[in-house]
Amino acid sequence: MNKDRHYYKLINRLERAETWAKDFIATERQIEISDKVTQDLGKESPVIHFVANLVMLPTISLTFLKKVLVWHSYKKCKKEIEILRKEIEKYE
Repeated sequence: MNKDRHYYKLINRLERAETWAKDFIATERQIEISDKVTQDLGKESPVIHFVANLVMLPTISLTFLKKVLVWHSYKKCKKEIEILRKEIEKYE
């Protein structure tokens, strides 16, 4: 099959999706480190940690929901990468 503009757009989209997925995982690893630091500080002064969590409960809840949505986007991106690879294989 001839490689037309659509093929090159698929290649470009695949590269962007793979870059996003890789960067997402790197960012999540950094967030995990920050979460571990917060937990360790909470062990050192549990009362302050409890009060801070109580005050920040709405923010913590929204952060959790955001994580769920972002992980959904990551899974969607992985599926998109899979489909794009199949489409590109049709050209080769």
